[in-house]
Amino acid sequence: MRSSAGVHSESRLTVPNVLTVLRMVMAVAAAISFATDSWPRIAVIVCVVAALLDAFDGWYARAFSQVTSLGKHLDPLADKLLMAVVYGVIAVGMRSITIWVFIGLIALREVAVTLFRSYSLRRRGRFIPANRLGKYKMILQSVVGLSIVGYAYLWNGGFDIPTGIVAAPLALILVISLVAAVEYVWGERLVPTQRASESSDSNRMVVGR
Repeated sequence: MRSSAGVHSESRLTVPNVLTVLRMVMAVAAAISFATDSWPRIAVIVCVVAALLDAFDGWYARAFSQVTSLGKHLDPLADKLLMAVVYGVIAVGMRSITIWVFIGLIALREVAVTLFRSYSLRRRGRFIPANRLGKYKMILQSVVGLSIVGYAYLWNGGFDIPTGIVAAPLALILVISLVAAVEYVWGERLVPTQRASESSDSNRMVVGR
């Protein structure tokens, strides 16, 4: 997860950006593996490695001043792609309306925040960085999602898991997600407007936590 600090590197071909693209490829490969039921255990490991790479490329970008505008957009997109794969597998595997509702509401929140942040950038020239609660939510999503999928495929041999055990952390994630979303909306007016040159450099769909 990248820092929301200013852009330090002008080059787009940086180690963190390459790792971010690699994470996206890994997420797609895992999705195909889960969908075709071929090597699902390997797919779980791929997802875990992708999540660990997320932490590493964020640290690398900050430590070696390779934070880029492109990376600030691609990094959360890669996060969301991985989580979409993980929670899609959970929803299909659990076969519970309750789980589908929770995951659907979480996904709806993600879309709403993405559209809001993109609107703020395009219409008002305000780039809203990921807030602290949003980052904690992303960490919790990763830990919960990967734990459930890992348990199902690597230990339990399937999603024969009580609905309540899965629904409880999802409910917590949903609450934190909604509070973070309120903070985005409430704090948007405090974000300084970017200059035209800065806004044009970031004038694309913003994917935030």
